[in-house]
Amino acid sequence: MKLICFSQILLVLSFQAAGGSISRTLHFNPADVELLMYDCWTVAEMPEFEQRGIPGTPLLPAVPEVFILPDGAVNVTFSAVPLEETEIGLPGIVIIPATELRPFSSQNSASVRLPDPAVYSSDSPWPRNPVISTHTGTLAGIRIASCLIQPWVYIPATGSLSIINEIEVTVTWEEGFDYNLNLTAEQMNVARSRVNTLEGTIHQASPWDTPPVPQGDAQYLLICDSSFTKTMEPLASFHEGRGYSVETASVQEILSSFPGIDDAEKLRNFIKNRFLEHGTIFVLLAGDETLVPVRMVYTYCEGEVDTAAVDLYFADLDGTWDGSGDGEYGQPDDNLDLYADVLLGRALFSTDDEAELFVQKNLTYQDTPPAGDWQTRAVLCGAVLFGDIGYTADKGCDSIAVEFPPYWEVNKFYEELPGGGFTEHIPIISSGSAWNHYAGHGNERGIYWRFPPQGMMTNWIASDSIHNGDKAGIHTSIACHPAEYIGQESCAEVLLNNPDGGGVAVLFNTSYGWEGHWPSLGASEYMCIDLSRQVFGSQASSLGLAFAIAKDLRIPYMDGGYDRTFQSLLSWSAFMDPALAVLQTEGGGYVPPVILNITSPYPNPSQRDAPLSFYVNFDAGSAKVSVHDLSGRLIWKTDISSSQRVSWEGTDSAGRRVPAGVYIISARMGDSISSRLVTLLD
Repeated sequence: MKLICFSQILLVLSFQAAGGSISRTLHFNPADVELLMYDCWTVAEMPEFEQRGIPGTPLLPAVPEVFILPDGAVNVTFSAVPLEETEIGLPGIVIIPATELRPFSSQNSASVRLPDPAVYSSDSPWPRNPVISTHTGTLAGIRIASCLIQPWVYIPATGSLSIINEIEVTVTWEEGFDYNLNLTAEQMNVARSRVNTLEGTIHQASPWDTPPVPQGDAQYLLICDSSFTKTMEPLASFHEGRGYSVETASVQEILSSFPGIDDAEKLRNFIKNRFLEHGTIFVLLAGDETLVPVRMVYTYCEGEVDTAAVDLYFADLDGTWDGSGDGEYGQPDDNLDLYADVLLGRALFSTDDEAELFVQKNLTYQDTPPAGDWQTRAVLCGAVLFGDIGYTADKGCDSIAVEFPPYWEVNKFYEELPGGGFTEHIPIISSGSAWNHYAGHGNERGIYWRFPPQGMMTNWIASDSIHNGDKAGIHTSIACHPAEYIGQESCAEVLLNNPDGGGVAVLFNTSYGWEGHWPSLGASEYMCIDLSRQVFGSQASSLGLAFAIAKDLRIPYMDGGYDRTFQSLLSWSAFMDPALAVLQTEGGGYVPPVILNITSPYPNPSQRDAPLSFYVNFDAGSAKVSVHDLSGRLIWKTDISSSQRVSWEGTDSAGRRVPAGVYIISARMGDSISSRLVTLLD
């Protein structure tokens, strides 16, 4: 586990110097390393780390480290000096090579694991440098630098593996342009709350010592076509009643008054002006592509080519998004910042009726929500994502489930191998549910189970089967394309524009969602998990703030170039009122849930000579872990006093091999129990 640190040495006493550096010593516990067998390969795991690797090279866990830099720092570089290493296991370990990852819509089998001969026959340590990627950005004038660290020394030729359990990481910079933004107190508070969620920054002194300017006159900025101004007035008035200063601006006035190479850039320049000069925090783009400009981004990732509408362009206001000057926006060589400066959402409507419906749903949800059990009801749908490697969505869904208050009714519909979908979730959503998550395969028409009945949430389900009336809740997904609204009616649009219910907010992908190096989850899954954690655990003041933080937390994990995390950040989009305050149900504030869950066993199915491992998570006390056969007969048990990795060797309590078949792994704490099915092969 990554330990909160650390000895931190400020090598520069003033941020006004010509440059400087910060060094931080990180400590990792060798006892937390777990080595698992997968076919002929060894998989190294660490709690809170994520697997990273270029296809063909050793797949090893990595963890980010984040620093706050002085205003305007440029030419940022990182270095890492190992201070102590501990050998893990015996020589002869063959670390599993990384494969190319797939989008969740892929029907292809996993790539064959082909180790790069130049790497796997080498006596040189891998990785070549423990700092495998870096990123620098600016969040509302605050400079943030991060590096992704793989603290390992692996000698492929001999199979020797060590963890760098103590490492000094140094970031250096040169003095550059001083932003000195004149932000309001409210803008600075939002920036502080976001920066403080980034691990590592809490140990640094706050750089925001500039006195804030008075409250701005456009805290909530509503942008719509001039013909919709009157329709949007009730929503503007509602936010004024909440104490926000509100400006409603017409697209026509913006495009005729602000410079830009095209309509999207003109709109972005207007938003930037309001952020810098008028105290804007929230931005609602009230209309689809026929009413409010969009920025189309050409995306490429691991062989998948797409063009997607990316609203992050209008929220991240640093740079031009075309740093290379080639006319293609949002590419890795465009020096993208990616930290949103404003909290932004888009309403997907094109007609007066749809606009009125959007306003009515939001006013009902935020001002006069109907009472009832629907306010404390959640639906989690998890498909078999990639059956060839046992990648199912229940691990990500369970990570969302533990964030709900303990008195919530959580309905789980998890497709298990060999597969088969559900329809039972549809009437629950139709009766009213506050939070709905769909982890499945997708296209612009919907989200699907792996096997029939395949419809999880589709255009026709959203329009014909969902009749929740004024109990419209929030919908999130990891699937590919269900919010691809350009030139067609997407699933996100149908949910938002259902006149008999649907959703009040939809957070879906306009392009691909990506898998992770299993058993690590993918970036799309982590963003949905972090969104729920910010809403229910941290009680973020708005859904827009929770959405921005969920993206902030992923940025330090980018590998560099056209990697899946970068693409996931561009794709995941918020179709909502960004100032929407998520319903806080009765019960006197957030009560931390009793955590008890078992991660997906790995490998599953398992050969009889390979240990089957899983992680048992709980927050306090002790847990009883057991294995039963399908008749309920106890096979094996153990007690644990803290969250940890547990391995079952496929034996009974006397050490005898059990027959091939299906078994039940369970963890119990008092009346709480979590179980998984596992399969042992001959």
